[in-house]
Amino acid sequence: MSDNRIGILFNANLLRGLIRGKTKHEAIAFYEEAARKLGVIPCYFRIEDVDIRHMEVTAYVRGRGGYVKRRMPLPRVIHNRAIYFRSAAHARVRALVEREVALFNQVNRYGKMTIHDLLSTDRSIAPHLPDTAIAHQASITAMMDRYDALILKPDNSSIGRGVMKLERKRSGWRTTYMVRTANRVRHWKIAETEQGSLPWSVMSKLANETYLVQQLLPLATYQQRPFDLRVSVQRDGTEEWQITGIVGKVAPPHTFLTNVAQGGTVQRFEDLAAAACPHLPYAVLHQRISEFSLRVACRLSEVLPRLADIGLDIGVSPDGMPLFIECNGRDQRYSFREANQIETWKATYANPIAYGVSLLHQYQHR
Repeated sequence: MSDNRIGILFNANLLRGLIRGKTKHEAIAFYEEAARKLGVIPCYFRIEDVDIRHMEVTAYVRGRGGYVKRRMPLPRVIHNRAIYFRSAAHARVRALVEREVALFNQVNRYGKMTIHDLLSTDRSIAPHLPDTAIAHQASITAMMDRYDALILKPDNSSIGRGVMKLERKRSGWRTTYMVRTANRVRHWKIAETEQGSLPWSVMSKLANETYLVQQLLPLATYQQRPFDLRVSVQRDGTEEWQITGIVGKVAPPHTFLTNVAQGGTVQRFEDLAAAACPHLPYAVLHQRISEFSLRVACRLSEVLPRLADIGLDIGVSPDGMPLFIECNGRDQRYSFREANQIETWKATYANPIAYGVSLLHQYQHR
């Protein structure tokens, strides 16, 4: 092919880590390995490094002694691994797309309510969604009338930050939420309030940030702890959606969050399925989760631009029904490493490269 480069867009801190050889959870070596097999060269840069007027970029490319900075024409295909919070960065991304750059996963973070609203319009998906609303006094009170347990979560956050649980008790409601001590140590706090009311500290959070209130999903349990599944759904070299892997995340004892960053532990899906749904053959449950996850990815990609690489958090009810929790536009992927599913972990990096190569071929045929 005439241009054998794939751009990979990073935030500034990850690009600094690339230069120093410390990229935390991002396994850059797997990008490089997949690129060698497919005959392409990954080029790493920030959106600030792009000269849109001249369609050039200052990027880092693997050399013999490490990564070397080079000025080069902008790659025609770019895999976005960055999250942007400033409008100027989003404007630069849109400018690249307007110049016919194939930038996939154009936006890597959408509000949870946006995703919920998109999915709720699909009749086959809607029954798998929790009852959800923007959190304010009236919507919380209405949800309290309908359910015995609720979740409050920020509309725009990740890895379980800021999530709170509400449970109906005889005398009122119990709220479980995370607080920080004076020396910034985090710990769970439990507050009891009268019927229909919330602790002042919780109300102040809702006043300062957009939260959602949701029905607490009836998740299946493993060793009396709730669990959900991280499902990697990606386009590969065929440009079709496929399931790269599924791995379980189990909440720590006495808490409700399954996020690995919040103390959750990783378990093989096979082990969780056997323990939680012994009445269902594993192959049947796997097929249910896979088909549902593919439906979700297809529905989102009908609306969200250039979607190609997502991580879905999918719950399982005790009777084996898939339950949608949330969509991650920049899947961290390391859950597969923690489960010792190394080949699956590698595939989560190889598929975006293969998809990028297919887009390069499209340019070549033009």
